[in-house]
Amino acid sequence: FDESNNNNDDNVLNISYGVDENYLDGVGVSIASVVLNNNIPLAFHIICDSYSPCFVKYIERLAVQHHIKISLYLIKVESLEVLPQTKVWSRAMYFRLFAFDYLSKKVNTLLYLDADVVCKGSLQDLLRLDLTEKIAAVVKDVDSIQNKVNERLSAFNLQGGYFNSGVVFVNLKLWKENALTKKAFLLLAGKEADSFKYPDQDVLNILLQDKVIFLPRPYNTIYTIKSELKDKSH
Repeated sequence: FDESNNNNDDNVLNISYGVDENYLDGVGVSIASVVLNNNIPLAFHIICDSYSPCFVKYIERLAVQHHIKISLYLIKVESLEVLPQTKVWSRAMYFRLFAFDYLSKKVNTLLYLDADVVCKGSLQDLLRLDLTEKIAAVVKDVDSIQNKVNERLSAFNLQGGYFNSGVVFVNLKLWKENALTKKAFLLLAGKEADSFKYPDQDVLNILLQDKVIFLPRPYNTIYTIKSELKDKSH
């Protein structure tokens, strides 16, 4: 659905999501939050294994109402059955890897967001970010995760620089040149995969070590009800 009036792709912030059908409602909320807080040209790319007619109609209305472009991509999840999944994370977590590879043919940079990300401010500075020498801009994960990384992934020396993969701004040109989607799948199918608690996130951290810019915490503020309820000061 292309309802945008923009003719200059260099001015567009391209944003992608990779989910299974269970998280499409979250994608809709996330897109709406980005649109409501940003007065810049936007294009959204959703990668999913199935779309309900109701969701497609909602997305069409959203595109028309806000004059934006929203593209839907259908992926066959059967092709990922050899890759690890967990009780919490389905194989949809790997859809972002396909997004980075496929969309590199169309755009130069891409902001990947998890479906539970809500935008509360401007993203315009990302369009001015210099990623010439780096593959991605990311935000370090919370301390509780950082402290455990060295135990799980001791062979990769990621201590202190482990990032959360829920918000990743990617230089797709360098991603493609370095064949990182292929390298990611090789790691996921390899003997080290047993040590991956967060498979897609762990692999991205391994492949992008020393190849990222760290963004300030407001770009990925992690808030969980479980943690907040434990803190009586809130």
